[in-house]
Amino acid sequence: MEQQFWVDSWDEGGTKTSFHLRDVHEHAAMLASQGVLDGARVLVPLCGKSVDLPYFARYAREVIGVELVPRAVTEFFDETGLTPVEGPSGVFTAGNLTIHCADLFALTPAALGPIDVVYDRASLIAFPPDMRDRYVTALTALTRPGTRYWINTLEYRPALPSPPFSVGPADIEAYFGAAFDIDHVRRDPRPGHRMVEKFALDFLIEHGFMLHRR
Repeated sequence: MEQQFWVDSWDEGGTKTSFHLRDVHEHAAMLASQGVLDGARVLVPLCGKSVDLPYFARYAREVIGVELVPRAVTEFFDETGLTPVEGPSGVFTAGNLTIHCADLFALTPAALGPIDVVYDRASLIAFPPDMRDRYVTALTALTRPGTRYWINTLEYRPALPSPPFSVGPADIEAYFGAAFDIDHVRRDPRPGHRMVEKFALDFLIEHGFMLHRR
């Protein structure tokens, strides 16, 4: 999607930002309970104003969010009550939590430092198929051998022309199999998901995958 699409989405709000959840996602809570976050440097791409960020900060050594839209970053700090220190090039830090207000594709391993865990909730599925390879290449470049990469996706039918896009297990294998070992951890049918009724979907399944960088 073009950058302006996301700027407009945050400006319009409502259903345009329905990916934003008011509560910590159950997958985030699962990772915390399993000790995955303990002492780790955690990268959250396309973080928006996710409440998972301060939750992760309770467990991780450092949490690094990346968000393109300045409005989302401003709202995050306003709503959490955290007071950030603004560094160079749109980097905002409060305690052990940092948000880069930047284009994800412009970031480098040198800018972010070593990443132990990636938490991708609704990030991969925000990109249409013709941009997904570029996203996977960019995120793979930000990891290192041993990095654990959690991906949350939605799989549904029929396909929709706008995000969140449908991404299933075969897609994850195709995108990440060359560089990661893949463990399909969660497969949760969601017949009551709001998208099922809104778009008359045949089914909707929420998946969770743990990838291990080789």
